[in-house]
Amino acid sequence: MRKVIAIILACILLVSLAACGNTGGGSSSGGEDTVLTVWYWGEQEIPGYDDYMGELVTRFEAANPGVKVNAVMQESDTLYSAFRTAESAGTGPDVQYLWGGVLALEDAWLGNLVPVSDYITDEQMKDIFPGALEETFWDGQQWGIPAYQIVMSVTYNKQMMADAGLDPDNPYTTWDEFMDACEALKQAGYTPFGAGLKDGWFCGWWAFLLGPQNLNSMGDLISAVVGDADYSDKKYSEWVWRFQDMLDKGYFNDDVQSLDFYQGEQLFENGTAAMSFFAHAYADTLEASMGSDVVGFAPIPIYGNGGLKDAFTAVNEVYVLPKSGGNRELAAKFLLFLHEKDNMKLLYDKTFAFMPNNNFDNTWAQTSIDKTVFEWKETLPEVMYQWFYPPMFEEEGIIPLVQNLTAGLETPDSVAVKLNETLEKWREQNPDQLDAFRKWTF
Repeated sequence: MRKVIAIILACILLVSLAACGNTGGGSSSGGEDTVLTVWYWGEQEIPGYDDYMGELVTRFEAANPGVKVNAVMQESDTLYSAFRTAESAGTGPDVQYLWGGVLALEDAWLGNLVPVSDYITDEQMKDIFPGALEETFWDGQQWGIPAYQIVMSVTYNKQMMADAGLDPDNPYTTWDEFMDACEALKQAGYTPFGAGLKDGWFCGWWAFLLGPQNLNSMGDLISAVVGDADYSDKKYSEWVWRFQDMLDKGYFNDDVQSLDFYQGEQLFENGTAAMSFFAHAYADTLEASMGSDVVGFAPIPIYGNGGLKDAFTAVNEVYVLPKSGGNRELAAKFLLFLHEKDNMKLLYDKTFAFMPNNNFDNTWAQTSIDKTVFEWKETLPEVMYQWFYPPMFEEEGIIPLVQNLTAGLETPDSVAVKLNETLEKWREQNPDQLDAFRKWTF
Protein backbone atom coordinates (compact mmCIF):
# COMPACT_ATOMS: atom_id res chain seq x y z
CA MET A 1 0.00 0.00 0.00
CA ARG A 2 2.81 2.40 0.86
CA LYS A 3 4.37 1.70 -2.55
CA VAL A 4 1.13 2.55 -4.31
CA ILE A 5 0.72 5.78 -2.34
CA ALA A 6 4.35 6.73 -3.09
CA ILE A 7 3.83 6.13 -6.80
CA ILE A 8 0.65 8.21 -6.82
CA LEU A 9 2.37 11.06 -4.94
CA ALA A 10 5.33 10.98 -7.33
CA CYS A 11 3.00 11.22 -10.32
CA ILE A 12 1.17 14.15 -8.76
CA LEU A 13 4.52 15.89 -8.15
CA LEU A 14 5.65 15.37 -11.75
CA VAL A 15 2.38 16.72 -13.11
CA SER A 16 2.64 19.76 -10.82
CA LEU A 17 6.19 20.50 -11.92
CA ALA A 18 5.25 20.19 -15.57
CA ALA A 19 2.37 22.59 -15.07
CA CYS A 20 4.57 25.19 -13.30
CA GLY A 21 7.43 25.19 -15.80
CA ASN A 22 9.71 28.28 -15.94
CA THR A 23 8.05 31.01 -13.87
CA GLY A 24 9.69 33.70 -16.01
CA GLY A 25 8.37 32.49 -19.37
CA GLY A 26 8.35 29.46 -21.61
CA SER A 27 5.88 27.37 -23.52
CA SER A 28 2.86 25.78 -21.92
CA SER A 29 2.04 22.14 -22.51
CA GLY A 30 -1.20 20.32 -23.04
CA GLY A 31 -2.43 22.49 -25.91
CA GLU A 32 -2.49 25.67 -23.83
CA ASP A 33 -1.27 29.04 -25.11
CA THR A 34 2.46 29.72 -25.36
CA VAL A 35 3.21 32.37 -22.74
CA LEU A 36 5.65 35.19 -23.55
CA THR A 37 6.66 37.08 -20.42
CA VAL A 38 7.66 40.73 -20.87
CA TRP A 39 8.96 42.84 -17.99
CA TYR A 40 8.70 46.50 -18.92
CA TRP A 41 9.19 49.99 -17.51
CA GLY A 42 8.41 53.41 -18.99
CA GLU A 43 5.19 54.79 -17.49
CA GLN A 44 7.35 56.60 -14.94
CA GLU A 45 9.30 58.34 -17.72
CA ILE A 46 6.70 58.73 -20.47
CA PRO A 47 3.14 58.70 -19.12
CA GLY A 48 0.90 56.67 -21.40
CA TYR A 49 3.37 53.83 -21.87
CA ASP A 50 1.24 51.46 -19.81
CA ASP A 51 -1.74 52.07 -22.11
CA TYR A 52 0.54 51.63 -25.12
CA MET A 53 1.81 48.30 -23.82
CA GLY A 54 -1.72 47.07 -23.21
CA GLU A 55 -2.74 47.83 -26.78
CA LEU A 56 0.52 46.46 -28.18
CA VAL A 57 -0.02 43.17 -26.36
CA THR A 58 -3.55 42.94 -27.77
CA ARG A 59 -2.22 43.51 -31.27
CA PHE A 60 0.60 40.96 -30.87
CA GLU A 61 -1.73 38.27 -29.56
CA ALA A 62 -4.15 38.90 -32.43
CA ALA A 63 -1.30 38.56 -34.93
CA ASN A 64 0.01 35.41 -33.23
CA PRO A 65 -2.84 32.97 -32.37
CA GLY A 66 -1.91 30.61 -29.57
CA VAL A 67 0.36 33.17 -27.88
CA LYS A 68 -0.43 34.83 -24.56
CA VAL A 69 1.73 37.81 -23.53
CA ASN A 70 2.21 38.33 -19.81
CA ALA A 71 3.38 41.97 -19.63
CA VAL A 72 4.39 43.09 -16.13
CA MET A 73 5.32 46.69 -15.33
CA GLN A 74 8.41 47.01 -13.11
CA GLU A 75 9.19 49.55 -10.39
CA SER A 76 12.01 52.06 -10.84
CA ASP A 77 13.85 51.15 -7.64
CA THR A 78 13.84 47.41 -8.36
CA LEU A 79 14.09 47.35 -12.15
CA TYR A 80 17.61 45.92 -12.09
CA SER A 81 17.65 44.09 -8.77
CA ALA A 82 14.46 42.15 -9.54
CA PHE A 83 15.75 41.15 -12.95
CA ARG A 84 19.15 40.06 -11.67
CA THR A 85 17.59 38.09 -8.83
CA ALA A 86 15.33 36.31 -11.31
CA GLU A 87 18.24 35.59 -13.64
CA SER A 88 20.34 34.15 -10.83
CA ALA A 89 17.45 31.78 -10.12
CA GLY A 90 16.96 30.96 -13.81
CA THR A 91 13.44 32.41 -13.81
CA GLY A 92 13.87 35.63 -15.78
CA PRO A 93 11.36 36.89 -18.34
CA ASP A 94 11.56 36.32 -22.07
CA VAL A 95 11.90 40.06 -22.76
CA GLN A 96 13.39 42.58 -20.32
CA TYR A 97 13.39 46.38 -20.42
CA LEU A 98 16.65 48.13 -19.42
CA TRP A 99 17.96 51.64 -19.63
CA GLY A 100 20.35 52.02 -22.54
CA GLY A 101 24.08 52.03 -23.20
CA VAL A 102 26.31 50.83 -20.39
CA LEU A 103 23.22 50.36 -18.19
CA ALA A 104 22.14 47.55 -20.52
CA LEU A 105 25.57 46.23 -21.40
CA GLU A 106 26.46 45.66 -17.75
CA ASP A 107 24.05 42.73 -17.77
CA ALA A 108 25.67 41.39 -20.93
CA TRP A 109 29.00 41.56 -19.09
CA LEU A 110 27.45 39.81 -16.08
CA GLY A 111 26.28 36.96 -18.32
CA ASN A 112 22.57 37.70 -17.86
CA LEU A 113 21.77 38.22 -21.57
CA VAL A 114 22.04 36.54 -24.93
CA PRO A 115 22.80 38.66 -28.02
CA VAL A 116 19.78 39.98 -29.88
CA SER A 117 21.79 39.50 -33.06
CA ASP A 118 21.63 35.72 -32.55
CA TYR A 119 17.91 35.93 -33.32
CA ILE A 120 17.45 39.12 -35.37
CA THR A 121 19.41 39.69 -38.57
CA ASP A 122 21.15 42.83 -39.76
CA GLU A 123 18.59 43.00 -42.57
CA GLN A 124 15.76 43.01 -40.05
CA MET A 125 17.46 45.85 -38.13
CA LYS A 126 18.42 47.92 -41.17
CA ASP A 127 15.81 50.66 -40.57
CA ILE A 128 16.76 51.25 -36.93
CA PHE A 129 19.01 54.29 -36.56
CA PRO A 130 22.66 53.15 -36.44
CA GLY A 131 23.41 55.46 -33.50
CA ALA A 132 20.62 53.89 -31.46
CA LEU A 133 21.98 50.41 -32.14
CA GLU A 134 25.56 51.48 -31.54
CA GLU A 135 24.81 52.18 -27.87
CA THR A 136 24.28 48.46 -27.18
CA PHE A 137 26.60 47.00 -29.82
CA TRP A 138 29.53 45.40 -28.06
CA ASP A 139 32.16 42.79 -28.86
CA GLY A 140 30.78 42.32 -32.37
CA GLN A 141 27.21 41.59 -31.25
CA GLN A 142 23.96 43.50 -30.79
CA TRP A 143 22.58 43.22 -27.26
CA GLY A 144 19.63 45.61 -27.25
CA ILE A 145 16.79 46.83 -29.47
CA PRO A 146 15.34 50.33 -28.90
CA ALA A 147 12.11 50.46 -26.92
CA TYR A 148 11.61 54.17 -27.57
CA GLN A 149 13.45 57.47 -27.74
CA ILE A 150 13.01 60.73 -25.86
CA VAL A 151 14.89 63.98 -26.40
CA MET A 152 16.10 66.11 -23.49
CA SER A 153 16.86 69.81 -23.67
CA VAL A 154 15.85 73.28 -22.45
CA THR A 155 12.18 74.18 -22.16
CA TYR A 156 11.62 77.95 -22.00
CA ASN A 157 8.81 80.45 -21.49
CA LYS A 158 8.30 82.47 -24.67
CA GLN A 159 6.34 85.22 -22.93
CA MET A 160 9.08 85.78 -20.38
CA MET A 161 11.65 85.88 -23.16
CA ALA A 162 9.63 88.50 -25.04
CA ASP A 163 9.12 90.52 -21.84
CA ALA A 164 12.91 90.53 -21.37
CA GLY A 165 13.40 91.91 -24.90
CA LEU A 166 14.51 88.63 -26.44
CA ASP A 167 13.29 86.82 -29.56
CA PRO A 168 10.75 84.34 -28.15
CA ASP A 169 11.25 81.93 -31.05
CA ASN A 170 15.08 82.08 -31.14
CA PRO A 171 16.31 83.21 -27.71
CA TYR A 172 19.95 82.09 -28.09
CA THR A 173 22.38 79.84 -29.97
CA THR A 174 25.83 80.25 -28.40
CA TRP A 175 26.84 80.16 -24.75
CA ASP A 176 27.48 83.91 -24.73
CA GLU A 177 23.99 84.52 -26.14
CA PHE A 178 22.56 82.18 -23.51
CA MET A 179 24.29 84.13 -20.74
CA ASP A 180 23.00 87.40 -22.21
CA ALA A 181 19.49 85.91 -22.23
CA CYS A 182 19.83 84.86 -18.59
CA GLU A 183 20.95 88.34 -17.62
CA ALA A 184 18.07 89.95 -19.48
CA LEU A 185 15.62 87.62 -17.75
CA LYS A 186 17.15 88.36 -14.37
CA GLN A 187 16.90 92.09 -14.97
CA ALA A 188 13.25 91.63 -15.97
CA GLY A 189 12.55 90.06 -12.57
CA TYR A 190 12.54 86.38 -13.51
CA THR A 191 14.59 83.45 -12.26
CA PRO A 192 16.49 82.56 -15.44
CA PHE A 193 16.83 78.80 -14.81
CA GLY A 194 14.89 76.58 -12.42
CA ALA A 195 16.90 73.75 -10.88
CA GLY A 196 17.12 71.47 -7.87
CA LEU A 197 20.32 69.69 -6.81
CA LYS A 198 19.22 67.94 -3.62
CA ASP A 199 18.68 64.51 -5.17
CA GLY A 200 21.59 64.87 -7.59
CA TRP A 201 19.66 64.33 -10.81
CA PHE A 202 20.19 67.85 -12.12
CA CYS A 203 23.95 67.41 -11.68
CA GLY A 204 23.83 64.40 -13.98
CA TRP A 205 21.59 66.16 -16.50
CA TRP A 206 23.94 69.14 -16.66
CA ALA A 207 26.91 66.86 -17.28
CA PHE A 208 25.34 64.69 -19.97
CA LEU A 209 23.59 67.57 -21.75
CA LEU A 210 26.65 69.85 -21.87
CA GLY A 211 29.48 67.32 -21.64
CA PRO A 212 29.83 66.17 -25.28
CA GLN A 213 30.58 69.52 -26.92
CA ASN A 214 34.37 69.21 -27.25
CA LEU A 215 34.24 65.58 -28.37
CA ASN A 216 34.01 64.11 -31.86
CA SER A 217 32.42 60.81 -30.81
CA MET A 218 31.66 58.79 -27.72
CA GLY A 219 34.90 56.99 -28.45
CA ASP A 220 36.60 60.11 -27.08
CA LEU A 221 34.70 59.74 -23.81
CA ILE A 222 35.56 56.05 -23.57
CA SER A 223 39.23 57.01 -23.95
CA ALA A 224 38.95 59.02 -20.73
CA VAL A 225 36.99 56.27 -19.00
CA VAL A 226 39.64 53.62 -19.71
CA GLY A 227 42.53 55.94 -18.85
CA ASP A 228 43.91 56.77 -22.29
CA ALA A 229 43.00 60.42 -21.71
CA ASP A 230 42.69 62.64 -18.62
CA TYR A 231 39.17 63.75 -17.77
CA SER A 232 40.51 66.85 -16.00
CA ASP A 233 41.50 68.17 -19.45
CA LYS A 234 38.98 70.86 -20.41
CA LYS A 235 38.20 68.86 -23.53
CA TYR A 236 36.18 66.69 -21.15
CA SER A 237 35.43 68.84 -18.13
CA GLU A 238 34.69 72.30 -19.54
CA TRP A 239 31.03 71.79 -18.64
CA VAL A 240 32.06 72.26 -14.99
CA TRP A 241 33.24 75.80 -15.70
CA ARG A 242 29.99 76.56 -17.49
CA PHE A 243 28.09 75.49 -14.38
CA GLN A 244 30.26 77.83 -12.34
CA ASP A 245 29.34 80.67 -14.76
CA MET A 246 25.68 80.15 -13.84
CA LEU A 247 26.46 80.11 -10.12
CA ASP A 248 28.66 83.21 -10.23
CA LYS A 249 25.99 85.29 -11.95
CA GLY A 250 23.05 84.04 -9.91
CA TYR A 251 21.12 82.52 -12.78
CA PHE A 252 19.76 79.58 -10.79
CA ASN A 253 17.04 79.92 -8.15
CA ASP A 254 18.36 80.82 -4.69
CA ASP A 255 17.10 77.56 -3.13
CA VAL A 256 18.74 75.34 -5.76
CA GLN A 257 20.47 73.25 -3.08
CA SER A 258 17.30 72.47 -1.11
CA LEU A 259 15.06 71.41 -4.01
CA ASP A 260 15.07 68.08 -5.82
CA PHE A 261 15.06 67.77 -9.60
CA TYR A 262 11.30 67.75 -10.10
CA GLN A 263 10.78 70.64 -7.69
CA GLY A 264 13.24 72.62 -9.79
CA GLU A 265 11.22 71.80 -12.90
CA GLN A 266 8.06 72.94 -11.14
CA LEU A 267 9.50 76.45 -10.94
CA PHE A 268 9.02 76.56 -14.71
CA GLU A 269 5.56 75.08 -14.52
CA ASN A 270 4.34 77.58 -11.92
CA GLY A 271 5.72 80.58 -13.82
CA THR A 272 8.63 81.38 -11.49
CA ALA A 273 11.53 80.35 -13.72
CA ALA A 274 11.97 81.11 -17.42
CA MET A 275 13.83 77.88 -18.29
CA SER A 276 14.47 74.37 -17.04
CA PHE A 277 15.52 70.95 -18.35
CA PHE A 278 12.75 68.62 -19.56
CA ALA A 279 12.29 65.56 -21.72
CA HIS A 280 10.39 66.48 -24.88
CA ALA A 281 7.48 64.16 -24.08
CA TYR A 282 6.76 65.97 -20.82
CA ALA A 283 7.34 69.34 -22.48
CA ASP A 284 4.62 68.31 -24.96
CA THR A 285 2.17 68.02 -22.05
CA LEU A 286 3.22 71.48 -20.86
CA GLU A 287 2.59 72.87 -24.32
CA ALA A 288 -0.88 71.35 -24.21
CA SER A 289 -1.67 72.86 -20.79
CA MET A 290 0.15 76.20 -21.05
CA GLY A 291 -0.09 76.84 -24.78
CA SER A 292 2.32 76.82 -27.72
CA ASP A 293 2.53 80.61 -27.42
CA VAL A 294 4.10 80.10 -23.97
CA VAL A 295 6.21 76.94 -24.13
CA GLY A 296 9.25 76.58 -26.38
CA PHE A 297 11.97 73.96 -26.70
CA ALA A 298 15.53 75.13 -27.35
CA PRO A 299 18.84 73.36 -27.95
CA ILE A 300 21.69 73.39 -25.46
CA PRO A 301 23.78 76.58 -25.89
CA ILE A 302 26.99 75.96 -27.84
CA TYR A 303 30.34 76.58 -26.16
CA GLY A 304 32.50 73.74 -27.54
CA ASN A 305 34.49 73.13 -30.70
CA GLY A 306 34.16 69.37 -31.23
CA GLY A 307 32.18 67.52 -33.82
CA LEU A 308 29.41 67.08 -31.24
CA LYS A 309 29.21 70.75 -30.25
CA ASP A 310 25.69 71.08 -31.65
CA ALA A 311 24.51 67.54 -30.85
CA PHE A 312 21.26 67.06 -28.99
CA THR A 313 20.61 64.45 -26.33
CA ALA A 314 18.46 61.55 -27.50
CA VAL A 315 17.81 58.83 -24.91
CA ASN A 316 17.25 55.35 -26.33
CA GLU A 317 15.86 52.87 -23.81
CA VAL A 318 16.06 49.21 -24.83
CA TYR A 319 14.67 45.72 -24.61
CA VAL A 320 17.05 42.77 -24.22
CA LEU A 321 16.85 38.97 -24.28
CA PRO A 322 17.52 37.39 -20.86
CA LYS A 323 19.64 34.27 -20.79
CA SER A 324 16.99 32.32 -18.86
CA GLY A 325 14.17 33.20 -21.26
CA GLY A 326 12.54 30.16 -22.79
CA ASN A 327 11.03 31.67 -25.95
CA ARG A 328 13.84 33.53 -27.68
CA GLU A 329 12.54 33.28 -31.24
CA LEU A 330 9.11 34.51 -30.17
CA ALA A 331 10.74 37.20 -28.02
CA ALA A 332 12.73 38.40 -31.04
CA LYS A 333 9.50 38.52 -33.03
CA PHE A 334 8.01 40.73 -30.30
CA LEU A 335 10.99 43.10 -30.48
CA LEU A 336 10.56 43.48 -34.23
CA PHE A 337 6.83 44.00 -33.71
CA LEU A 338 7.66 47.16 -31.74
CA HIS A 339 9.22 48.60 -34.91
CA GLU A 340 6.32 47.97 -37.25
CA LYS A 341 4.99 51.29 -38.54
CA ASP A 342 1.50 51.08 -37.04
CA ASN A 343 2.97 50.22 -33.66
CA MET A 344 5.46 53.09 -33.80
CA LYS A 345 2.53 55.42 -34.42
CA LEU A 346 0.72 53.85 -31.48
CA LEU A 347 3.75 54.60 -29.32
CA TYR A 348 3.78 58.25 -30.37
CA ASP A 349 0.03 58.70 -30.06
CA LYS A 350 0.00 57.28 -26.54
CA THR A 351 3.22 58.80 -25.15
CA PHE A 352 4.75 61.41 -27.53
CA ALA A 353 7.88 59.20 -27.52
CA PHE A 354 9.68 58.54 -30.80
CA MET A 355 11.07 55.33 -32.24
CA PRO A 356 14.58 55.72 -33.71
CA ASN A 357 13.61 54.11 -36.99
CA ASN A 358 13.62 55.34 -40.59
CA ASN A 359 9.97 54.35 -40.91
CA PHE A 360 8.86 56.62 -38.08
CA ASP A 361 6.87 59.33 -39.87
CA ASN A 362 7.68 62.90 -38.83
CA THR A 363 4.31 64.07 -40.14
CA TRP A 364 2.75 62.39 -37.08
CA ALA A 365 3.98 65.36 -35.00
CA GLN A 366 1.15 66.78 -32.90
CA THR A 367 3.00 69.64 -31.17
CA SER A 368 5.23 72.53 -32.14
CA ILE A 369 7.89 71.11 -29.82
CA ASP A 370 7.98 67.84 -31.73
CA LYS A 371 8.17 69.68 -35.04
CA THR A 372 11.21 71.49 -33.67
CA VAL A 373 12.81 68.23 -32.55
CA PHE A 374 12.16 66.60 -35.92
CA GLU A 375 14.06 69.48 -37.53
CA TRP A 376 16.98 68.76 -35.22
CA LYS A 377 16.84 65.09 -36.10
CA GLU A 378 17.18 65.91 -39.80
CA THR A 379 20.24 68.15 -39.42
CA LEU A 380 22.05 67.57 -36.11
CA PRO A 381 23.92 64.65 -34.51
CA GLU A 382 22.25 62.68 -31.71
CA VAL A 383 24.10 61.54 -28.61
CA MET A 384 23.52 60.19 -25.11
CA TYR A 385 26.66 60.97 -23.13
CA GLN A 386 25.50 59.25 -19.94
CA TRP A 387 25.29 55.86 -21.64
CA PHE A 388 29.09 55.76 -22.13
CA TYR A 389 30.50 56.12 -18.64
CA PRO A 390 30.17 53.79 -15.61
CA PRO A 391 27.37 54.65 -13.15
CA MET A 392 29.94 55.08 -10.37
CA PHE A 393 31.34 58.10 -12.23
CA GLU A 394 28.04 59.90 -11.74
CA GLU A 395 27.16 58.53 -8.31
CA GLU A 396 30.53 59.14 -6.64
CA GLY A 397 31.90 61.86 -8.92
CA ILE A 398 29.53 64.14 -10.79
CA ILE A 399 26.72 64.37 -8.22
CA PRO A 400 28.62 65.02 -4.97
CA LEU A 401 31.24 67.20 -6.66
CA VAL A 402 28.72 69.48 -8.38
CA GLN A 403 26.78 69.73 -5.12
CA ASN A 404 29.99 70.70 -3.32
CA LEU A 405 30.85 73.18 -6.07
CA THR A 406 27.47 74.85 -5.51
CA ALA A 407 28.12 74.96 -1.76
CA GLY A 408 31.50 76.65 -2.34
CA LEU A 409 33.45 73.63 -1.12
CA GLU A 410 35.11 72.95 -4.49
CA THR A 411 36.43 74.94 -7.44
CA PRO A 412 36.03 73.96 -11.11
CA ASP A 413 39.71 72.96 -11.14
CA SER A 414 39.38 70.70 -8.09
CA VAL A 415 36.17 69.18 -9.44
CA ALA A 416 37.85 68.35 -12.76
CA VAL A 417 40.79 66.69 -10.99
CA LYS A 418 38.50 64.69 -8.69
CA LEU A 419 36.32 63.56 -11.58
CA ASN A 420 39.42 62.03 -13.15
CA GLU A 421 40.32 60.46 -9.79
CA THR A 422 36.84 58.91 -9.65
CA LEU A 423 37.51 57.20 -12.97
CA GLU A 424 40.91 56.03 -11.70
CA LYS A 425 39.19 54.54 -8.64
CA TRP A 426 36.61 52.82 -10.84
CA ARG A 427 39.33 51.29 -13.01
CA GLU A 428 41.16 49.94 -9.95
CA GLN A 429 37.98 48.44 -8.47
CA ASN A 430 36.46 47.05 -11.68
CA PRO A 431 39.12 45.41 -13.87
CA ASP A 432 36.59 43.18 -15.62
CA GLN A 433 34.38 46.11 -16.58
CA LEU A 434 37.47 48.04 -17.67
CA ASP A 435 38.29 45.21 -20.08
CA ALA A 436 34.71 45.31 -21.33
CA PHE A 437 34.91 49.07 -21.96
CA ARG A 438 38.12 48.55 -23.91
CA LYS A 439 36.22 46.22 -26.27
CA TRP A 440 33.62 48.95 -26.86
CA THR A 441 34.90 50.58 -30.05
CA PHE A 442 33.60 53.33 -32.35
